[in-house]
Amino acid sequence: MDFFNLMGETYPTTVNGPGSRYLIHLQGCNLGCKGCINPESWSFKLNKRVNVKQLAEKIINIKPEGLSISGGEPFIQSLALLKFLEYINDANLPKGVLIFSGYTEEELKLIPEYESILVLCDVIISGRYEESKRVYDSMLSSSNQKFIWGNKHKRITEKDLMNQDFEVVVENNQLTLTGFPEISKDMAAHLKDLGVEISYKN
Repeated sequence: MDFFNLMGETYPTTVNGPGSRYLIHLQGCNLGCKGCINPESWSFKLNKRVNVKQLAEKIINIKPEGLSISGGEPFIQSLALLKFLEYINDANLPKGVLIFSGYTEEELKLIPEYESILVLCDVIISGRYEESKRVYDSMLSSSNQKFIWGNKHKRITEKDLMNQDFEVVVENNQLTLTGFPEISKDMAAHLKDLGVEISYKN
């Protein structure tokens, strides 16, 4: 597979891993986690067909500090993901490669490309998002999730992942919320300081 079904791209972002990062969202997810912030990513309908070599070359030329890959569920496109990471492998990414996956480690091990992908990334944040186990003190969204460290994990440390924040970015003349935008009391206070009032409806 030489192509991604891509949902979107964001650059720069500083809330989806350490440093100034390039973020890609892959289209399609079969997990349907309750409370998912990105349910529009679930559809498997072709959104944007992107050649993985061309995408890798674009990112290498931009020279971000790091790369984050999210979904949807990235490992549904595991063949294309592996080929993409092989192309990106020689890039100078001092803040490494981070992949968000809803699959557990046991499920990931059943994917033929998994071990090769693990060699080419720094960390995978794995496991379903469970709304009742929501946490705010790390890049794990819920306490059941875990870090799986890849062969290049010296570029990212656990300390680098011990925070959550969010950004509002302008993409295609639209405001997009990225990062970890579920609104805690601290986040609501921060938004209020910026002049944005948050109201809750049952």
